[in-house]
Amino acid sequence: MAGKFIGIGVGPGDPELITLKAVKALQTADIICIPKADVDKPSLAVTMIKPVLADRKVKPEMLELIFPMTKDDISNQELWDKNADVIAQKVNSGKAVVFITLGDPMFYSTFIYLYQSLQTGHPNVELEIIPGISAFNACATSAKIPIAEKDELVTVIPSDLNEKLVEEAAKYSDNLVFIKCAYRLKELIPTLKRSGFKKNSTIAIIRRCSMPNETVTVGRLCDMLNWDISEDYFTIAIVKKNCFINNSKGAVV
Repeated sequence: MAGKFIGIGVGPGDPELITLKAVKALQTADIICIPKADVDKPSLAVTMIKPVLADRKVKPEMLELIFPMTKDDISNQELWDKNADVIAQKVNSGKAVVFITLGDPMFYSTFIYLYQSLQTGHPNVELEIIPGISAFNACATSAKIPIAEKDELVTVIPSDLNEKLVEEAAKYSDNLVFIKCAYRLKELIPTLKRSGFKKNSTIAIIRRCSMPNETVTVGRLCDMLNWDISEDYFTIAIVKKNCFINNSKGAVV
C-alpha cells in the first residue's frame, strides 16, 4: 500500500506558531525529512518541532537530506532528484513521510525544488502541502507595522536582487519587504529615495522573529544610518513609503 508525502511549513521560529494541521501530521508521520545546507550544521526546524514530538510513544525516523545553498544549478538538480528518489522509495513502501521547512513551503523554500523533482520523476507519489506562517507576516506583527492596508502595493525583494531592479520595483510600491538581505539596506538608502521613499519613511528591521533572541528596531529611514545591522540570515526589513503611527508606542515612527 502506497504512503503519502507531506510538505509542512513550521512557521518563523516559535513552536507555538505551528498550525494544528501541521502538528497532527508530525504526530502521526513515520518519517520526518530534515533539510540541511550542510551535514555538520544543526537544523533550526528540528528544534522547533521537538515539543510536538515530545509526547510520541513511537518516535519517527529522522531522515536528514542535504540541500547545499549554491548557485550551481546542475549539481543542485542532481541532489534534488536524488533526494526525491529517496523520498519516493519511502512513500512507495507505505510510509507517511513529512518534510519540514521554515516559514511556508511555497514561499522561497527548499521544498519547492524537491516538489518539482517529485512531480517530474515520481508523479504518482501522493502529495499534500500544509501552509505555514511566513516569516515576513510574523515580522509585521512583531514590529506592529502593517505590511499593507487599503490599496497599498507590496513588493517582496530577495537578497540577490540588484540595485537597478530594486529601484525600479520600489517606484511602483508603497511598501517593501526585504527578505534575507537587511544588511544591504544602508547602501540602498539613495536608491529608495530616488524611488519616492523619504527620510521619514517608516522602516522596521526584525532579527530572528519569534525566537527567544528576537530583536525589533523601528524608526525612520534616515535613522537607519546610525543602526548596527548585522549580516544575519534570519533578518527581514519592512519599509513603508509613508510614516506609520505606531499606537502601541504612542509615537510616529
